[in-house]
Amino acid sequence: MLIRLLRYLATAIALTVMSGGVNVATASAELAADPYAIVQKVLETHVVPHVIAFKGAAAELPPAITALCTQGDKASRARALTAFSNAVSAFAAIEFLRFGPMQKDGMREKLFFWPDPRGVLARQMRQLLFASQTTPPSTALIKQQSAALQGLPALELLLADQTSPLGPGEGNATRCALAQSISGAIADNAAALHDGWVSDGGWQSKMLRPGSDNPTYREPSEAASELVKALLVGFQLAADVQIKPRMIDSGKASGPYAASKLTKVHYAAFVASLNEFYDALGLEAYLDAEQAWVKNWADGAWRAIRSSDGVGGRVANDQRATAPSLRELFDKITGLRKLVSRELATASHLTVGFNELDGD
Repeated sequence: MLIRLLRYLATAIALTVMSGGVNVATASAELAADPYAIVQKVLETHVVPHVIAFKGAAAELPPAITALCTQGDKASRARALTAFSNAVSAFAAIEFLRFGPMQKDGMREKLFFWPDPRGVLARQMRQLLFASQTTPPSTALIKQQSAALQGLPALELLLADQTSPLGPGEGNATRCALAQSISGAIADNAAALHDGWVSDGGWQSKMLRPGSDNPTYREPSEAASELVKALLVGFQLAADVQIKPRMIDSGKASGPYAASKLTKVHYAAFVASLNEFYDALGLEAYLDAEQAWVKNWADGAWRAIRSSDGVGGRVANDQRATAPSLRELFDKITGLRKLVSRELATASHLTVGFNELDGD
């Protein structure tokens, strides 16, 4: 790293002598671009810690659901709801990392089958509940079902049902057995996602060891570009999948986890992680003096995004007197996405191509 930096410095000095001077801010931005350092920092300070946190949160679900089904008192219900809320928040923090282990074998859909405009989950859940009356499903059997029945929305459908609340009793035996099996599937899949990132030869290693023998990332810049694309996916998910439907028809459109009243919790965790991911990338460091407006605009946009609860209200402890409208929220998120793809990625010399949401 030091040798590379000294070489860049020597080149910059030589150019200065030949040209009679260069823009110091521009030269500094050029020297700051180190794709490997970007990848290492983002993985070590953001991605891996959040993947570990989700594995831990998911592991709390099976014992909490079991306690609720065997005890059924206020304490066990509160524990189950807290465990579910924690798992929702933990997954929201990594939801936009739609590459690598999250993409393998439909892992994202298995953990978070949403949006579901055709009601696939509700229909398949009714069928599974009927079938489970004779043969209670195990976690292994649930993991053989469709992705819709394996994740957090499937568990929510049972946990948030007020007409047949989970708890002890012969009438709840089937629903409880199903909830326990689904929670087990979530924990297993979260552990598999974790292993896909941090195990020997996992995705973390793949991104940190680019080269001719690495078919996915031959250069450090390719791994860094993957992370920038993940950031862009996050902006697109927030704007087009979460905010836009409610902006168009707030009376009908509902966000994720509406049944458990965790839509705001999901949004808060999602945008907080996205903001931290943006900061960890540190792309603003590559801007020259003439691009100072980018940082100023981005700072204001992030303040607006994090001051909203995602459904049109204001975060209680925010200093803004009024919440940004959904229109303003959409524009700020979309504006940040454009800034990253047009200004920040260019300044850092990272090529950003298509992502999995393009064309949807």
